[in-house]
Amino acid sequence: MEKRTVAVLGCGSLGSLVAEGIARDLADSWKLLGVVARTPSHAQALAERTGCLAWPNVAAMLKAGPDMVVEAAGVAAARENACPILAAGSSLILLSCGVLADEGFVEKARASAREGGSVLHVPNGAIGGYDILRTLAFRQRQLRNRGEDAGLMVRVDNVKNPASLAGAPGLAGKIPAQREEVFAGSAQKAIQGFPKNVNVAVGAASASAGMDETEVTITSDPELQENVHRITAKGFGVRVCMEFGSLPDPHNPRSSTMTAWSVLALLQELASPLRYF
Repeated sequence: MEKRTVAVLGCGSLGSLVAEGIARDLADSWKLLGVVARTPSHAQALAERTGCLAWPNVAAMLKAGPDMVVEAAGVAAARENACPILAAGSSLILLSCGVLADEGFVEKARASAREGGSVLHVPNGAIGGYDILRTLAFRQRQLRNRGEDAGLMVRVDNVKNPASLAGAPGLAGKIPAQREEVFAGSAQKAIQGFPKNVNVAVGAASASAGMDETEVTITSDPELQENVHRITAKGFGVRVCMEFGSLPDPHNPRSSTMTAWSVLALLQELASPLRYF
């Protein structure tokens, strides 16, 4: 079977882990075609380590026509490049899912994917449970289409070390010296105050009840070493409680190495004749 090709957009800590993992662990099913980054020297260094191409920009990447692109470049890069990638016919694994808080972007991405015959994949990242959240969201749509009560409660509680929250606009320059809840509100408001810290909350909200209907809390705890995410959902006779804890990436405390692993696991599933949902 001919290998499918994959490119990586973003050559920071997560993009590097993904590219290296593809080259090392998935070479039997995926060919790492190349990488691209805002800083060309970063792309060149990663390309040399993994034996692939280093493109100067996204346009050059799209000319090569990868079957799949992994985005690990941040919300701004995702917003700028996702739709052109999808419209060009390359499917996309989106790591910066904070961009999904923008419903206008989501609709454009759907239209671009239809135009290009591609797919936008949102991996679990640092959590799990998208399967049950999507199941509940499906049931909610079923009932609403019948004109029945479709109440679905979803809440995402995040507990992080202050280092993971540093620089967030919602902190207004303050660094809590002790355990303190620094935000409570909707997922839509959470992304405004903590744009680099709530990918988990935005992903869970987008997969389930929606940005305005999903409750989010963020707690800063200087004694905590790992990032903890607790997701609860209730509706239609079903109650779900999931808790996930993972150490931050040592090179990027706002992220988790588990996010990179989730991309590699997704690529493995997509290449397998047996898939779990």
